[in-house]
Amino acid sequence: MHLDNTQQMKAELILIGVTVIWGATFVVTQSGLQFVSPFLLIAARFWLAFGIFAVLAGHRVLEISRVTLRRGVVLGGFLTISYLAQTAGLQYTSAARSGFITYLFAILVPPLQYLIARRTVSLGNLLGLAVVVLGVLVFSAPGAGGLNRGDIMTLLCAVGLAFYVVLLDRYSLQSSPQDLAVLQFGTVAVLATVVTGVVEGGLDGTLSFTPSPALFWAVAYLGVLGTAVALGLQTRYQRDTSPVRATIIFGLEPVFAALAALLLAAQVPNGHELTGGALILAGLLISELWQFRPRASEVV
Repeated sequence: MHLDNTQQMKAELILIGVTVIWGATFVVTQSGLQFVSPFLLIAARFWLAFGIFAVLAGHRVLEISRVTLRRGVVLGGFLTISYLAQTAGLQYTSAARSGFITYLFAILVPPLQYLIARRTVSLGNLLGLAVVVLGVLVFSAPGAGGLNRGDIMTLLCAVGLAFYVVLLDRYSLQSSPQDLAVLQFGTVAVLATVVTGVVEGGLDGTLSFTPSPALFWAVAYLGVLGTAVALGLQTRYQRDTSPVRATIIFGLEPVFAALAALLLAAQVPNGHELTGGALILAGLLISELWQFRPRASEVV
């Protein structure tokens, strides 16, 4: 599948903007978790995002086909697995290890892209992806030690994200991105609510909620910008590039997360973060500039 360069560049710039929004969610989520339990926070942000898209969709919600309904629910299912597994894993592992293990989804995207969508991957994309993965490893500096319980949970998150990225590329070419967005947001909201009631409200009794202005702003940012806007834009524009190139762009998330931590929480990046950030940017440039080589003829 050949993509128009102008259309692709626009889409990738928008996806970079999405990654900027996601970069700030880590600090915002930390702020929100002081007042609410993790799964309840996930449910709240996705109910808010679902409400926004349901209003925008209006009566179209009632006209969604069964095929699109199935696709939206599948995407929402993989999103739910990813968000819940990552959040649960953070209770048993460090944020640095979680960040690196989550980005391991990048390794799974190329083979899944070929197996599910039959889309080939250019050499430039693979080289760029390798450099980005190395950069994320250096950036996160997860340290030594075997896999713990939280790491294994986070691996499940990585698998869910890989399937989500590849299936989103396929489904958004066949169904309305707006319909897919409202369906996947609704699916995550419902499933996260059920898990909140069963786990936090029943099994471990960790359900908590303390109203505060800080929690209000955290939910507003996560629900409106972090979910409705960011995932909405990803659903619409990822189809105008390849899953692998989108994955490389998403490697910028830890860089923007560190920048957000510096600006919002005065957390100064260390040497590992600066070196890893440079490698991530280098990998992105390799993938982006490869297509301008005189003999570049790969499908991307």
